[in-house]
Formats: sequence, structure tokens, C-alpha cells
Amino acid sequence: MRQSYSVLHLFCGIGGAALGMQSAETEYRGIKADFITIGGIDCDPDACNDFEMITGAPAFCMDLFSREDYTAFHGQEPPDGWEEVTTEDLRQVTGGINPDVIFTSPPCKGFSGLLPSKSAKSEKYQALNRLTVRGIRLSLEAFKDDLPGIILLENVPRITTRGAGLLTEIKDILAGYGYLFH
Repeated sequence: MRQSYSVLHLFCGIGGAALGMQSAETEYRGIKADFITIGGIDCDPDACNDFEMITGAPAFCMDLFSREDYTAFHGQEPPDGWEEVTTEDLRQVTGGINPDVIFTSPPCKGFSGLLPSKSAKSEKYQALNRLTVRGIRLSLEAFKDDLPGIILLENVPRITTRGAGLLTEIKDILAGYGYLFH
């Protein structure tokens, strides 16, 4: 018997995490299990092309910033035609499949120790950091009728200090949907 678990990758980059998950397979009491990538989302078109080439799964070039955070990060309004990603957009990306797993690897520059503390506290990098919360919130709302069994958040270690407030917010959001977390 085989059980496959569907995965949606937010901030998917070129697909390293997706490739690792696609390569993972286990067996327990005669049941084999694996992961199937149903899609990735990233704002970088080159990363999306690489994701598709590396994983064989579709990637969707979408910017997960809110309008306010886009402006704060880029220092200007979004270009004509830019729209905030909605929960409906996420449901369309998955083709109506509610993913079993959401793997999110949001930008870490604002949390990284490589960025001076003063820069990390700037509104520009705080806007970038808020993508962490926005991605999880959008995902939970999009799939609230059949929530993912697992939500994984990958980031740099300093997220626990520089992003402590955002992690508290994420834990509160997850708890509101009935999740346990570590």
C-alpha cells in the first residue's frame, strides 16, 4: 500500500526543499509514503523556471507582499497590474487540491545576522519579515475547510530573536486554527 502526501511550497525558490521532499520515501508497517509537489510560489520568475526544471512541478510567479509591505520594501507603489495574492489565488494554484503539507521558506534577510541590527529594524526589512506571517495566514484561510496536516516554516536561526514578535503572532494564528507547534 502507498500513501502520497501533497505539498505546496511558498517562497519556493529554485526547488531545493521540494526536490528533497520528492526524494523522501518511508515505509511503516507495510505502508509506503512519499511526497508529491503540487506547486510552488515565488516572486522571482527565474527561480520559478528553475523550480519547474528541477522538480517537474508547476511554479507560479506571484508576489505574496501586501500592497502596504510591497511599498515599504521597494520604496514605491507596485507596478500597474500588480495585485495582492488572495486565498482564491492559492486555491487556483493547487487546482482545487487542499495540500497535506505546506512548506514555507520566506525571505530571511531581515532576520539574518549578516544584516546589521539597525538595518534589520528598518521598515523595509520589517515589511520583508512580515511575509512570514502573510504566507501562513493566506494558506490557512485558503484551505480552512480541509487544513494541511503539517505546516513547515524554514528560516534562519536568528528568527527566534529578531523575529520573536512575528513568531508569537504565527503561533497565535496557528493555535486559532487548532494547530500544535514547535
